[in-house]
Amino acid sequence: FPFLRGGRGRAAADGDEPLPAGGDEPLPSEHSICDPDEPTLAFIGFVRPNVGAIPPMAELQSMWWIQRLRGKTLGPRVDSSRYRLTGCKLAYGVDYGNYMFALANEIGCRPDLLRWIVERPSVAVAAAFGQAHAPLFRLDGPFATADASDVVATELLEPIKLRGLMNVVFFGNLCFFAAVNALATLVEWTLAPLARTKHV
Repeated sequence: FPFLRGGRGRAAADGDEPLPAGGDEPLPSEHSICDPDEPTLAFIGFVRPNVGAIPPMAELQSMWWIQRLRGKTLGPRVDSSRYRLTGCKLAYGVDYGNYMFALANEIGCRPDLLRWIVERPSVAVAAAFGQAHAPLFRLDGPFATADASDVVATELLEPIKLRGLMNVVFFGNLCFFAAVNALATLVEWTLAPLARTKHV
């Protein structure tokens, strides 16, 4: 859209050079959705995931943009290096899950697993072991809907049940590394005071 910018980050003006043919103009700086200089213009569905579909990403991008326009995004902006694909031929390639959860964190719609473990464990299991599908981001937060938990507990849980043995392997790995992390934390807590007293 060369009529929007004449150069990096400024509006097009008379006498500006046209954009080079065949090159991609970079997407806006805020999660590749909008630019701080033009927040009312959004580029929805332009990023490309490594896996996953564009429509759920576009839905969450729309939710994020609405909250951005309302001035209701939360906390510090997640750095794009956490979800950008490295070594990708596309400058706008992103890791699907990391990108979705980065947007969800900023608008307060990341699923609250502790709440769902208590209220409806099947929802918590689907959220923890499934993909980052759009209904997960309608469980909590400003865009929560009453039927999202039913969709997650049925439609999103079903593929997880069909994995069978793979779930056991994955859960076993999860438990093993959780135990290793807990042990490392315990050792660190035990040795840290000793190291401080040794240097004194």
